[in-house]
Amino acid sequence: MKALALLALSGVFSLTGCAQNSNIEGAKFPIQSPQSFAVSDASYELSQEIPAEAITLVVEYVDALNFALDTGDVRRFNKSAKSSCTCLKPAVGIKGIYRDSVVIGGRYEITQLKPISISDNQITLQLFLERSNALQLNLDSGVASKIPGVASNATFDIEISQNVWQIASSSL
Repeated sequence: MKALALLALSGVFSLTGCAQNSNIEGAKFPIQSPQSFAVSDASYELSQEIPAEAITLVVEYVDALNFALDTGDVRRFNKSAKSSCTCLKPAVGIKGIYRDSVVIGGRYEITQLKPISISDNQITLQLFLERSNALQLNLDSGVASKIPGVASNATFDIEISQNVWQIASSSL
């Protein structure tokens, strides 16, 4: 059981995500400016700014993930993206862990956000995260397992529908 819970937690902690605003928890470093990219393909026009709503959505996703990891409550996390988004898969692992364990630490921080493509109704972003070390404590046995921190990244597709931005899909 301990090995299964540790394996589930390791899967949860293999996530990635990114954004940046020093006033929002979960954001660490500035967003890379689209103008700083050297893109040879003329089909990529990244001179547009990323809408603030899309950035806020990604930061809220990471905050909801951290809340779920801190508490075991995945309701807010499950509302952070379209229900069909693979980026919500960690909710299953988090619920499983909290059946007989708690997690201490393991907070995600966004380190970088890179636009890949921007159109009027869809934005694709590459998100980079760092997760701090975590400790999983089994409440039945009292056994604590260390989970080392990790850096990771993923691609998120954010779409606008009826003037509302949503995370629609991800590479998670």
